[in-house]
Amino acid sequence: MRLEEINALDEESAVRTLQRCCGSSRWAQAMVRARPFPSAAAMMDLGDAVWVSLDAADWFEAFAAHPRIGETSSSSTSGLEVVEQSGVRLADADARRRLAEGNGQYEARFGYIFIVCATGKSVEQMLEVLEERLKNDPHEELRIAAEEQRQITRLRLGKLLDEETGARHMITTHVLDTARGGPAVGMTVILELRHHSEWSPIGRGATDDSGRVTSLTTDKQLVPGTYRLTFDTGTYHRDQGISMPFFPEAKITFYVRDPDEHYHVPLLLSPFGYSTYRGT
Repeated sequence: MRLEEINALDEESAVRTLQRCCGSSRWAQAMVRARPFPSAAAMMDLGDAVWVSLDAADWFEAFAAHPRIGETSSSSTSGLEVVEQSGVRLADADARRRLAEGNGQYEARFGYIFIVCATGKSVEQMLEVLEERLKNDPHEELRIAAEEQRQITRLRLGKLLDEETGARHMITTHVLDTARGGPAVGMTVILELRHHSEWSPIGRGATDDSGRVTSLTTDKQLVPGTYRLTFDTGTYHRDQGISMPFFPEAKITFYVRDPDEHYHVPLLLSPFGYSTYRGT
């Protein structure tokens, strides 16, 4: 589905689609009535304008559509909360406990759940924000929560269009054999994500005729965390006629902070050395 298809949806389907981005029914209805959207930027700007025009009751409705930070909603059809709160997945039990306690204190003080634009934030950063906002007076806190919801909605509208245009946020690589002056073809590459002290494989591929692997994360959403690429350099060198390669494999460990970015991690390879950098 593209922007023009969103414009062409019947009213009920369009409201349902846009409520994936903001749980306020009045917001979604106003957006649908304002179609056709001339561009993605215009749609997101209109979303901002409609949001700030709503009443506190509409804001509370949108807040209530979120799971608590650290939880996921069983009724969610979009899965966006899982991605946005991905930093919590890497947290230990003590941090999760502190977050749950802070959520309870926040709800008791303000009467609605803690709303924060969680994308790219670690659990420690969210705890710091939560503890600071507990000090606010209710009027000021409602204004801050509404602004956080505006940011969440804008990001979700962008992701909705990402899905429709086929855009991906991903990890890719490219292997250049500097001894031969060309791409390293057919090399196996494994992508892993570290959870505490354990590594879990999440992607696997082989370099194509241009030495690239672009399929490691194309069906997955990135989360903040530590990743590792393992290149089977030993098998590649043996296939090139080197019977006893000096490096049986090359491992590159790196950190993903913003899951909305594209991380390209190339490998420059020779029989007796290799180097890397963050590419584009």
